[in-house]
Amino acid sequence: MTNILEAIANITQNPISEIKNHYSGRNRINNIGEALELFIKDAFANTINIEDEQEKIRKYNEKFSWLGNQNHPPDIMIKGGDAIEC
Repeated sequence: MTNILEAIANITQNPISEIKNHYSGRNRINNIGEALELFIKDAFANTINIEDEQEKIRKYNEKFSWLGNQNHPPDIMIKGGDAIEC
């Protein structure tokens, strides 16, 4: 399981000053809002430095019970934990 303290630790241990460039450089997103959402998801799943998409998906499935969609918030639900709307 993950929590806000683990996410904060992951962010401080893996600082990314240009979130939009980090995520859009891999052709994953087109705007800063989506970049922030992906960064928060990666912080909670401890996948900030993982580039293999299959590995990220595996870790997301371990940590989250819901990954949301544009019309149905929240963006993330931690298994047995909080819901997060970015």
